[in-house]
Formats: sequence, C-alpha cells, structure tokens
Amino acid sequence: MIRLWRAKHNNRLVLTYALASGFVSLAIAEYADDDTSHAPALIVSDHLEIADGNWALAIKTLTAKYARYTKTNPAVVLVLGPSLYQSVQLERPNLPAEEISQALRFNLRDLVTLPPADIIADYYDAPVQLAGQDKINAIVADKRILEPVLTELHSISENIVGIVSEEQAIAQLFSEQQDPIVIAYQHDLEPALLQVYQQGKLQVNRVVRSLEQLSQLSADEIQLGGAAPLSVEVQRSADYFERQLRQRPIREVVVAVGTKHRQGITQQLDEDLGLTSRWAEYPMWAQELAAGDFSDFPVLGGVLLAQVLRASKAEVA
Repeated sequence: MIRLWRAKHNNRLVLTYALASGFVSLAIAEYADDDTSHAPALIVSDHLEIADGNWALAIKTLTAKYARYTKTNPAVVLVLGPSLYQSVQLERPNLPAEEISQALRFNLRDLVTLPPADIIADYYDAPVQLAGQDKINAIVADKRILEPVLTELHSISENIVGIVSEEQAIAQLFSEQQDPIVIAYQHDLEPALLQVYQQGKLQVNRVVRSLEQLSQLSADEIQLGGAAPLSVEVQRSADYFERQLRQRPIREVVVAVGTKHRQGITQQLDEDLGLTSRWAEYPMWAQELAAGDFSDFPVLGGVLLAQVLRASKAEVA
C-alpha cells in the first residue's frame, strides 16, 4: 500500500491518522526539507476513543479540533492497525509489477476471510528470500470499512499520500537497528506484532492475535506466568529467522507493550529466553508529545513513512 502516492503539492505538513479497534490517533508534523535524515517537527499528537467502529466520525472530530492545519492541502496518511487488515506472505504472481496489486484479490481468495469483491490489497517485497523463492507480503483490508474513512479523508485534503499497515509504519521507528533483534509490539486490544530487524530493515513480521490481551494483564497475572506466551512467540520468531532464513543469531529483544508492569514482562522474558531484553525508546523528535505507552508508535511511524515517500516522489519528479 505504499505505492498509493498522490502528492500534488509541495506542502511540508503531514496529517497521519492511525486506526485501532478502539480509537483513532492523529499526528501532525512538519518537515524541514526533503532530506529524510532530518527529523520532522511534531506539532500535534492526539487520539479519540471510538465505539461501534465509527472511525470516520472520529477522524472528522479530531480534524475539526485542529482545522487550522488543513487549510493548505496537507499530505494525509492512513495507518491501519492489525485488527483492520490481514497480512499474508505468498509467492509473487507471475505478472508485471503494476498489475500485481489488482490481481491480489483473486490470488488471495483462499488465504483470507474476505470475499474478492470486498478486498483492497497491496504488497511489499519480502526482504529475505530462501534460494529459489520470490515472495511478497500482501496487506489485505476490507473495502466496506475503508470507504467511509477514505471519503472523510478526501474531504480534508486531496493530497492523500497512501494507506499503510501498522507493520510498515512501525518499521520506520527501528530503521537504525543494525544487529538482529526481535521487536515485540502490542497496545490496547490490538494483535501483537512480532518483528525481526537486521541492518535497519524489517526481515520477519508476524501478527499474533492470541497476544491481544498482553497489555491488559495485571501484575498478579504476569507474576503467575501470564506473559509466558510472549516468550514463546519471541522464540518462534527468532527460530524462523535463524533456522529457516539461515540468518545470524538474535541476542536481544526490544519490548514495546502498553503495560504499566514492565518489570514483570522483562523478568519473564529474561527467565524464559536468556536474551538481553530492553524497552523501546521514543525518537527524540517525538518525546515531548509522546503518549508514553507506545499506542502512538503507528502514527509516529506513519509520519516518517510519509517523509520517505515524499522524498522518493521528489526524486522521481
């Protein structure tokens, strides 16, 4: 979904909306220039809880609150939480690159729970391939959910940068990680993302729906072993990376889970895995307005991804 670039104006403002099962987040940022090594200036970071899946109304309400930033046709990015998309790895269809996205709805009919008529799909290349393989990561969303959301976004700006998955947005926050690491990310009641990074690139992504309660565990539940399933999933991710993809051993796990009971989580990981564990950190440019519980990581990653896309578009032009 990162090929949906629609920029027509040299506007340095970007509004990034991130949808989760229970809320919508908004980040408003400004770029100093087209150099992606220069951090954006974060102006607004806010969120609004929702009921009954009314994401469009939440977007409208948040936008009205910061209407002064929409007057110059800013870039707009939409980030979908794991509860709003399905992530599937499959062999690359034998088609020209420009035709793959349209063909995915039919290639995926037996791999996802949506009928082809309701599928909106795009893909990104799998960074690590076994000999003889050529796989892609397909991102599949429900057209019926996205249509009212996109209608609302088009009323804000005609400069829609694109629709991206949370796994793509989060990856922007770990682009400086060189040694192999496992990232465990989960907030609110969203499925967890178990990701492996190496040389600044996302190597493995797993959406683990059985861990959606992880951030809600009490201190007593964690003490009784409630976080043990996280250790299992971290080990599975590391095993796949090391044994199946035949990559370097992983020595560290970075945790970004929206819990108040951090010590119990890391203690469980340390006891189970024998890896070094630490908590994720916010980028410097986002620390002043950070939510602190990592729930805003998707929207912040979306800001960085928009910056990358904007610079890429400028190079092409």
